[in-house]
Amino acid sequence: MILTFAVFMHFGTGYMRKADLDIFVDDGIYHAQRYVNSRYERHGLYEKLNQYGELTFYDYKLELLKGWDESQPLCQHCTMHISSQGIRVYMDEDELLMMASPIPNSAYHLLFQEIDDPHNVALPWYKDEEVHFMISLFITMSIALGLLIYLPLHRVNKRVNRLIMTQERFGRGELSVRAEAYHISPIKEIAQSFNDMAEDIERRVKQNQIFSQAIPHEIRTPLSKIQMACDIVRRDDCQNRDQLFNDIDDYIEDISDLTSDILQLSKLNNKLGYDEKLTEKAIPLRQFCRCRLDMMASNTTKLNVADDVIEDEVTLAPAFAKLVLDNLIKNADRYGNGLVEVTLHEYPTCWTIDVEDNGEGIPEEKRQEIFMAFARLDKSRNAHGGGFGLGLAIAQNAARNLNWTISVDRSHLGGARFTVMIPKQVEA
Repeated sequence: MILTFAVFMHFGTGYMRKADLDIFVDDGIYHAQRYVNSRYERHGLYEKLNQYGELTFYDYKLELLKGWDESQPLCQHCTMHISSQGIRVYMDEDELLMMASPIPNSAYHLLFQEIDDPHNVALPWYKDEEVHFMISLFITMSIALGLLIYLPLHRVNKRVNRLIMTQERFGRGELSVRAEAYHISPIKEIAQSFNDMAEDIERRVKQNQIFSQAIPHEIRTPLSKIQMACDIVRRDDCQNRDQLFNDIDDYIEDISDLTSDILQLSKLNNKLGYDEKLTEKAIPLRQFCRCRLDMMASNTTKLNVADDVIEDEVTLAPAFAKLVLDNLIKNADRYGNGLVEVTLHEYPTCWTIDVEDNGEGIPEEKRQEIFMAFARLDKSRNAHGGGFGLGLAIAQNAARNLNWTISVDRSHLGGARFTVMIPKQVEA
């Protein structure tokens, strides 16, 4: 603060001195013009100066200088200053100003010089009005600057406190709480980062809760069937042992498939646990869709490539992309009525892949629920169509790791339409 005040006083004093120079020069020019204009006036300034050579007034003096060399200073030990009009002004040791204005058509210059005011008593600095003005100006500017700094900081502090309160509520177990959306950096980025983290944590907690409740139930069914088949095989009058042994193998395979799906989903939830995602390569989307459709679908298939598709090469992690498309195609193949249709579109900022079937479709109120692990539209769906309700959850998590999004709607075929949105990479 002291340093700021010293710098302010230094530059403020210089500015005021410059203003004093300009006022002094204006007065000097005025007196020179007045002298010239009073040439024919009786008892005018022209007559008096020519008669007496110099005139002294209250706080200044006028004097005629004959043959003064403009390259020489007006006094010894003077300092020269240049006004904003480009006129040279001299200051003596007592900080009194003087200047010489040329008289047109003559060898004379009119000297305009400040003199000490006989009634002006030297005042201490704390009684000087100029010092009072400078201090008042400095205090006013300091208060204004302080308010300009304080008000934004106060607003930021309030937002930070609200963000801390939100974080504390989240830490106490309110997993659905989110930070307010702000438009001021860096609070905007911090709040968005917190919300993304909270969203991810809430999703993982819900997933773990579903796992802890659903896995025992899912495993109990094939285990009960295995136990029942073993009890029947032990009976002496059992006539279809080979079929029962094949059924036991099928039940064991169901448990193995369930375990594989759970491990797959767990790896997708834990991004650090899936090493294959680091391997990326450029793949033509139409070729990729054709390959997955031929490999995964057992019913009638159809691949449509829209006319708007010009460039379809995208850089991606094939392991994740296969999980997305394979699970969507298997879902359409399992619950459709014999037809799976895949359509590729290109837009200025993204590509879309539509996977459609001609089945019963998905009710609108169930379209978010189906992406939860072990979610089924009805109790008998697993028994009729197979699967454990993990396919769409795996596809959703794999898409999230690729920064893709999956949405579901009704298909023109009558069944469900799953749309995968693949954003284009923005060139730097």
